[in-house]
Amino acid sequence: MSEFIRVNRAATQALTAGETVCLATVIRSKGSAPRHVGARMLILPSGDTHGTIGGGTLEHSVIKDALRLLPKGHAELKNYVFDPRGRPDSVGLCGGAVDILMEILRPDPTLLIVGAGHIAKPLAQMAALLDMRVSVVDDREDWANPKRFPDASEIHVIDYEPNMEILAPIPTIITSTTYVVITTWGYDLPALEQALDAKPAFIGLVASPVKARELFQRLLSKGISAETLRQVHTPAGLDIGAESPAEVALSVLAEIISTQRDASGTALRVERGQILEKLLSKA
Repeated sequence: MSEFIRVNRAATQALTAGETVCLATVIRSKGSAPRHVGARMLILPSGDTHGTIGGGTLEHSVIKDALRLLPKGHAELKNYVFDPRGRPDSVGLCGGAVDILMEILRPDPTLLIVGAGHIAKPLAQMAALLDMRVSVVDDREDWANPKRFPDASEIHVIDYEPNMEILAPIPTIITSTTYVVITTWGYDLPALEQALDAKPAFIGLVASPVKARELFQRLLSKGISAETLRQVHTPAGLDIGAESPAEVALSVLAEIISTQRDASGTALRVERGQILEKLLSKA
């Protein structure tokens, strides 16, 4: 198996597992350099690598730079010099130089909807339009099925009996790029416990303040800290005056996108200033 295929396969496996990784590719080589153009190395969040771009000090520097870039999420072109005179930023003595493109690869975001009720259907439809992978979980087969959720990549029917304190493990793999929305008919509490334990990117609870307060009280009594519970977005969604299931779904997805982009959720006319007023002030 070629190195190219091994690196690509490792990248696919990491992304499937929900990991964000860095792909470092030699795009220019000058003078005496250890690897040719096209050589690539995959760097995982753990610092482990697949493939090689030359070994030694060069790879050590690339790994260090890749781990710095992973949280930022943007690509970067880096020049590494092999200076026989030993300049401080030199990565070797062979006298050449390489340009390495460092690309951050992120897994597709997954929207995990726990509860296949009226809000879940438009939520799944809108999420699919946003290129999110959609997973739906419910205990009712007549609600959780491909006919109601044609856009879902996964549909899981789980076992649940009323008043059960323990919910069967949710089959969907929850990672740091999973956005969980809990909107069940009666098992919000155990679903919320599982979500908190899995540490996804977002946990939204569709519930009234009264219901959310009761759930929080029960979780606090179980020893779950207030700091942990502060991760829960409830009532889920941005304030758009939503009433219908589709409007609530839109509100929730707006908050999810706002979280993804680390945006304020403020109206753009407020965020970027009153354009007309600024125009008039110059008149």
